[in-house]
Amino acid sequence: MEKLIEPLSGSRFSKPPAAPSAQSRDINGEGILRTPSPTELTSIYGGVANPTRTDTDTPESAQDARTSPPSQTISSTSTNWSPSLQTMLEQPPSSLPRQLLLGGLVFCMAFGAWATFGQIDEVGHAQGRLVPKGEVYKIHPIDSGKIASIQVKEGQAVKAGQTLIELDTEMAEAEVERLEQLLSSEKIQLSQMQALIERTREEGHIRGEIAIADAQAQMAAIAQAKAKAEAQNMAIAQAKANTATNQKLLTQLHTDEMAYKARMDRLKPLVDAGAIATEQMFAAEQSLRDRQRSITQSQGELQQALTESDRLQAELQQAQRESDRLQAGLLQKQAEGRSTQLEAQQKVQQLEVEMNQLKAKVAETQNLLTSAKAKLKQRFLYAPVDGTISSLNIPNIGEVIQPGQTLAEIAPQDVPLVLSASLPNQEAGFVKTGMPVQVKLDAYPYQDYGIVSGKVTSISPDTKPDERLGAVYRVEVSLAQSYLTANHQNINLKAGETATAEIIIRRRRIADLLLDPIRQLQNGGINL
Repeated sequence: MEKLIEPLSGSRFSKPPAAPSAQSRDINGEGILRTPSPTELTSIYGGVANPTRTDTDTPESAQDARTSPPSQTISSTSTNWSPSLQTMLEQPPSSLPRQLLLGGLVFCMAFGAWATFGQIDEVGHAQGRLVPKGEVYKIHPIDSGKIASIQVKEGQAVKAGQTLIELDTEMAEAEVERLEQLLSSEKIQLSQMQALIERTREEGHIRGEIAIADAQAQMAAIAQAKAKAEAQNMAIAQAKANTATNQKLLTQLHTDEMAYKARMDRLKPLVDAGAIATEQMFAAEQSLRDRQRSITQSQGELQQALTESDRLQAELQQAQRESDRLQAGLLQKQAEGRSTQLEAQQKVQQLEVEMNQLKAKVAETQNLLTSAKAKLKQRFLYAPVDGTISSLNIPNIGEVIQPGQTLAEIAPQDVPLVLSASLPNQEAGFVKTGMPVQVKLDAYPYQDYGIVSGKVTSISPDTKPDERLGAVYRVEVSLAQSYLTANHQNINLKAGETATAEIIIRRRRIADLLLDPIRQLQNGGINL
């Protein structure tokens, strides 16, 4: 009998051959169709043949069946099975066990080859956010206050000096206005004080000049009085000389008078005796009278000289008294001048002290005004550099903010982005600078947008505590590019976006990874 089932092909996925049905016939060399016996069917499909015998199951029947025509055999055989068994026998044999076995063997061989020769990257995971290289600029107020207006949005490009946030300026403006008015008033007082000092100095100078002029006039009057007294002294001396001369002349005249009288006394007897002529007597008398007139004239002149001398002496005394008075007046004028100058200097010094105090007040007010203006300016928060608003952490308008509260973060312009991430302590053992990194952005699924390559540029020397991860190292990862590509378009990355860095620590065989639990158990003292 020819084989009813073809052998399986080499491929595990080839279809199994169709099992012959009860009606299928095999063609022998003579072209006679016959139906397989129940024993053959059970050997092929499995199961147990029906033990029920019929009349045809006798040896004679079997012999007749072997010698009978094929049509009779077929009809006889088909009538030996029940319909349910006939249906079961007509079903093809199941090849699933052999397929499962063969598939399992192939899978085990493929898995063994894959585990032996395949390698997988052992990575360390670090979570963080994109920041500009060199960190971002944080905007925070110095004083507390209410938010009046917000003039930027997150992601907006800003220029250095641009106003970002305005706080309530009512109290600051009122303080600036008050200090400006106070400063203006103090400056007016200062200018008035300076004018008063200049006027006082000018008055002191004028009074000093007047005192000097009076003193000079007094000195001139004194000099004139002294000159007059000197002239009086000279006149008195001349008068005294004239008086002495007149006195001598008068004495001489008296002497001559006495001589002429003695001569007349001598001539008178002679005249009476007629010894001499009377004319000689008359001549002697005439000479005596001339001398007497000269004496009288000299006495008058002497008296006049004495009177003039007394007058000049009186005038000299008056001139001396005037000189003394003028000298005393000069001393008084000089004292008054010195007193005036001293008083003016003291007043100027007092005014200068007051002016210095006022200047100190002006300077203090100016400092307060400068501080108030600075505080007013601090009510406006400006962008320190050109860049982009990477984060805007501002509550609603009208809410109060506290000093040091971070309101916004600015990513500088044209500064490359880096990933600042936290690497758990247990994964940091083999991480070194320069290791390759695959960065997956949380905002962009890597299945659709891909990943960004990078490398580790720095690792913090020690750990820092983290509430969620425990002790972590700060890792900085430089990016090969600052954009992702999707649908042939570049999507620029922004500072502040969160990402996960997969640091490729080493490549290991898959078999080693699968055997690691067993090795750990062995190292733990458990024998398998």
